[in-house]
Amino acid sequence: MHRDEGPPSEVAVTILLFAGLRERLGTDTVERMVPAGTTVSELYADLFPVGPQGRLPVLFAMDQAYVSGSTVVRAGAEIALLPPLGGG
Repeated sequence: MHRDEGPPSEVAVTILLFAGLRERLGTDTVERMVPAGTTVSELYADLFPVGPQGRLPVLFAMDQAYVSGSTVVRAGAEIALLPPLGGG
């Protein structure tokens, strides 16, 4: 007999880090299990708690498409955290 276990309580995601975020964690990719229903902005806040100068504003992308911070992550999603680019 097949038993329906309902929705998962956690989902696996891959987080891609760029520029200063990559330097801060010392890696460009993080694999993470997060609670189902987690938004991309909550994921960012968990990885990068607010420091003395606040938190760097970032753009979010999921599976190579820009998304808002309120977007809920999907199981197996690739999440990119993109800080603003400087230069000129």
